[in-house]
Amino acid sequence: MAAPMVTLTTDFGTTDPWVASVKAALLTVNPDMKICDISHAVPKHDVVTGSFTLYRCFRDFPQWTIHLCVVDPGVGGSRRPILVTTDGYYFVGPDNGVFSYIYETETVERVIHITADHYFHKPVSQTFHARDVFAPIVGWLSKGIESASFGDLIEDYQRIPVPMDRIVGDNLLKGEVCAVDHFGNLITNIRLKTLKEFSQRTGKSRFKVLIAGRELQILTGGYQQKADLFALINSSDLVEISSSTRSAAEVLGITVRGKEVGVMGDG
Repeated sequence: MAAPMVTLTTDFGTTDPWVASVKAALLTVNPDMKICDISHAVPKHDVVTGSFTLYRCFRDFPQWTIHLCVVDPGVGGSRRPILVTTDGYYFVGPDNGVFSYIYETETVERVIHITADHYFHKPVSQTFHARDVFAPIVGWLSKGIESASFGDLIEDYQRIPVPMDRIVGDNLLKGEVCAVDHFGNLITNIRLKTLKEFSQRTGKSRFKVLIAGRELQILTGGYQQKADLFALINSSDLVEISSSTRSAAEVLGITVRGKEVGVMGDG
């Protein structure tokens, strides 16, 4: 069997040794695992952005990849450590809503409150559960320990409101900017899946995006477009506002998430 794949998504940054310590804890339990960093640049304590960052790419990985996501401002408090199983992936992290986009978009088969502390690294630091609780659990899970061995099933896991796209009228689909990437592209939460449903309802096959007082065509193809500012469906199957020569974020004056975006049928 191929070595198991584990991903890491955190708000730890890369200046301090915390990411290395988590990887050390993972490899101590299972030296054969493959580790892939999704991001360690989630804004500190920003659970919603952490959830959206993971959501954007978790399905790019092989089935039964274990996604370790730690954006955990309540570490050492009353929030629970959990293991989430969907129809093809595992997710390990704090029960603080960081998996809310997974809950909203995927089929959740079970959520386990991790209580089997004999799997933890001892002593357990009250400020570093990523190393002492979550990483060892991921390590043992990757070695074939059944998920039921780690604790008890729960149904009251924490879900926080995360912005989702929605059809709100006969010819209006609403969403918002949920991320600004390294190139200044504005990543929205408007899914191709919802756009197809919207197309069926309206009978439209062409669409325009409304943002910051501008109307932009949703174009096919990549970033090499004649229009200076445009929208497209990106590799995560989300509507994205881009520019072929500049930062769309700078052009529109949008540097943080939360800006409302509309989509209307065109023509």
